[in-house]
Amino acid sequence: MKKQPKYFQVQSVDNFFSKPEEVVKFANSFEYKKGPNGFWPGKRSEELHINHNQFFNSFLTKLFALFFDYNHTKVSWNEVGMYFQKTCAFDPKDKNNILNTGLIHQDGDYPIVGLVYLTEGADVDSGTSIMLPNNQYKHEEELAEKKVTLYKKSQNELSEKDLEDYKKLIIDTNKNFDESVRFNNIFNRLITYTGKDFHKCNSFYSGKEERLTLVFFVKKIQTNTHPPIQRSESNLIKIY
Repeated sequence: MKKQPKYFQVQSVDNFFSKPEEVVKFANSFEYKKGPNGFWPGKRSEELHINHNQFFNSFLTKLFALFFDYNHTKVSWNEVGMYFQKTCAFDPKDKNNILNTGLIHQDGDYPIVGLVYLTEGADVDSGTSIMLPNNQYKHEEELAEKKVTLYKKSQNELSEKDLEDYKKLIIDTNKNFDESVRFNNIFNRLITYTGKDFHKCNSFYSGKEERLTLVFFVKKIQTNTHPPIQRSESNLIKIY
């Protein structure tokens, strides 16, 4: 596999929002809809830049303050997708049912993506793992083609055959990867990674009615300095 350049590190930050309960209240004011193309599970709000630009830009300003000092760096962004997302367990009675496991996938050629966990008291095992391809790896596009037919449907519309196909798809996909980093679902925890990092939801079973997150995908960033990983490599001291 060709090595992809990285600009931002995989990381987590706890207590990201100063008033997370207000963010949850805001999230619950939206109407949620399924994606028409089946690219992701559950339902999402409208894109937040459309009618809530202040929240949208305030979040991104706070996000990039983790990586850049605004006193010395100019940062701007465009082509950013940001939504609230709600998912539910496929089997709410059995936490360990493999059907509750998300499919391993990539988000796209984005320098930084991530989410904030917003379900208070969620089961910690409903977090996220970053995955590494192993020697059985098949190209992600082959796997992605199979998932869209399942995610296009509401969970209550899935037949027994659909569920068996989904179970097989999860098992077949998991064989191609090994876990690299695991994040627990902790209320108000931000996690970041790149769009090229393979990852999965470890479980849609949150112990609550639904698993609420704020998700974001930043496609383009402009700065007058190097992003963190490039900055680190440009100042690298050779160590033997």
